[in-house]
Amino acid sequence: MIATVTLNPAFDRTIYVRGIALGETNRIEKTEFDAGGKGINASRMLAELGAETVALGFIGGRTGRAIEHILRDEGIRTDFVHTKAETRTNVDIQDLGGDPPTCLNERGGPVAPHELDELKEKLRLWAGTSEIMIFGGSIPQGVEPGIYRELIETAQSNGARAILDADGEQLEIGMLAKPLAVKPNVDEAERLCGKEIKTVEDAAEAALECVRRGIEVVVVSMGRHGAVAACRGEVWQAIPPEVEAISTIGSGDSMVAGIAIGLAQGRPIQDCLALGSAGGAATAMSSGCEMGRKEDVERLLPCVAVHRLR
Repeated sequence: MIATVTLNPAFDRTIYVRGIALGETNRIEKTEFDAGGKGINASRMLAELGAETVALGFIGGRTGRAIEHILRDEGIRTDFVHTKAETRTNVDIQDLGGDPPTCLNERGGPVAPHELDELKEKLRLWAGTSEIMIFGGSIPQGVEPGIYRELIETAQSNGARAILDADGEQLEIGMLAKPLAVKPNVDEAERLCGKEIKTVEDAAEAALECVRRGIEVVVVSMGRHGAVAACRGEVWQAIPPEVEAISTIGSGDSMVAGIAIGLAQGRPIQDCLALGSAGGAATAMSSGCEMGRKEDVERLLPCVAVHRLR
């Protein structure tokens, strides 16, 4: 079992336009709705690849119920805490002319103290039956920045190993709990380490710095340039095959899902990195907030180039 914890999920609405013009009337060509949030996206990819998963976190109101229905329709088990506050809605504006999407994200929350206590109890129970727990994304109002540290310590003291995919203060404090793995992207790694990352060697140094902080597996994702992983004194780079990227939304979460499957199965880090890279590339080929398909992941996996840097 691989559990995911999404503290600030979202009901994602993707709007497709052609050549958006600010301050003008723009015609929408199509609209898509989906369940979003880092952990939820990871659960969707895990399920697509045949892994057993359960999605935990907070949801509330009509948008929260919509997320539950979407996940259950996809065969994903859920055990959310239902909050008084409505789950946020995020709007992604996708320009069909090829420009990157513009994302408008609500803050989410607030979460009441008794709702947080309920989540902690659910987490304790699921940690006992989960090999891996993935913690990801932003935190809603009413939750302190150190929450990931507390939840990771709880998960790992009850038998699960933790993967953290967060940013800023949540990532830095969460790493104090010594999760099994973290997966910052380049921008997140720059903020964490306080230095620019311009090259693969820079990414390798950032990953090794995190390893020195007590993290066993550190993966720095670099978009179409692949990813660098540091583990037990080794550094590996994975370069995915070139694909026609339609939407990068969820690609990083798909990478985390692939890495989690590999770690849960006890595979070498280079195999985990390859599977994660194939998952990320497959999702980049999908439109809007859709996750990549299993057949695409399997087709791309042999084309991922993995080599040892040091």
